[in-house]
Amino acid sequence: MNTIRLSTFVLLVCSVAWPQYHGPVGNGHDRKRWAEPPEQHNATHLSDRPDLRELKRDAEELANLSQTIPADVEAISRGLLSSNLNERLKRIEKLSKKLHDAVERSKP
Repeated sequence: MNTIRLSTFVLLVCSVAWPQYHGPVGNGHDRKRWAEPPEQHNATHLSDRPDLRELKRDAEELANLSQTIPADVEAISRGLLSSNLNERLKRIEKLSKKLHDAVERSKP
């Protein structure tokens, strides 16, 4: 008796689930390939390319900020600390990282 109930239950589940199963479509080219890694493109997309004008401005700002640091370090040796030295050093670090990332993205 239990076997009949189990068989009936399995048959009922299969009959409900079967119409929802679509199976492989066509020759298999339309199916998503889950096991394959995404395709890598060597071409750089326009949206990935850095804005050269902005990079040039950032590089100039970085150079200008960097030129002020030796004088501030010399002043520290005399016991004077510039009030915005830490802010300039953080800005230098941020600009440097931004330029580094842009160069890495633009590599072929």
